[in-house]
Amino acid sequence: MSNAAPLPQGLADDDPSVVLAEGRLLLLRELAEIGMKLVRGLEPGDSADSFAPLSRAIRLTLTLEAKTDEALRDLKAGVVRKRKKERKRAARRHEAAAAKDAEERAEKVRDLVAEAAEAEIPDAYEFAGRYFALRERLDEDTAYRDCGQRPLRETVERLCKDLMLSPDWSRWDGEGWIKEDGAPKRTRYSIFNKPSAVPLLDDDDPEESEAEPRPAPRQNGHQLE
Repeated sequence: MSNAAPLPQGLADDDPSVVLAEGRLLLLRELAEIGMKLVRGLEPGDSADSFAPLSRAIRLTLTLEAKTDEALRDLKAGVVRKRKKERKRAARRHEAAAAKDAEERAEKVRDLVAEAAEAEIPDAYEFAGRYFALRERLDEDTAYRDCGQRPLRETVERLCKDLMLSPDWSRWDGEGWIKEDGAPKRTRYSIFNKPSAVPLLDDDDPEESEAEPRPAPRQNGHQLE
């Protein structure tokens, strides 16, 4: 019989190939036991012809059992390594997903607080200063490191308080501010909020380069210089 140490238990026990190999190993051990019972049942006067085939069958069975035992160990070790790699990959995917969710949550918090600041602050330069203060809080203040795991309103409310903002919470619907129907898709500080029949950007304005170039005037399909 094999005197090898017990096979490792754990991650590989439910693998179909391991279960099949364990079943075969058990059969070999039972065959070896049956052979030993037959040998023990021989009488001292029995001929060598009765003992020789049993002895050979037992030796072959024990050899096959040892090889199967070793193969099973290698199989289990391979399955365990594979399972561990799969678990590590799953853990990395989970961490990446959690980091992405936290980043998206922080971006949502930033946008909601910026929206509250815009609704409250009429001056664009004052808003810019408050927005930079908001970014600083989210990037540097340790109190907001866990904002991705805390309730949304709690984080938004705390940030508004830290930034000295007093938003109208009657506009809060649980996941953000209620949008006004037909509201323009631009900030309140945009120059394009002003109705105008002529271009609003000054030709000398350095920011004009960021806008789309205006097409040259045409007459009868020809461009005028």
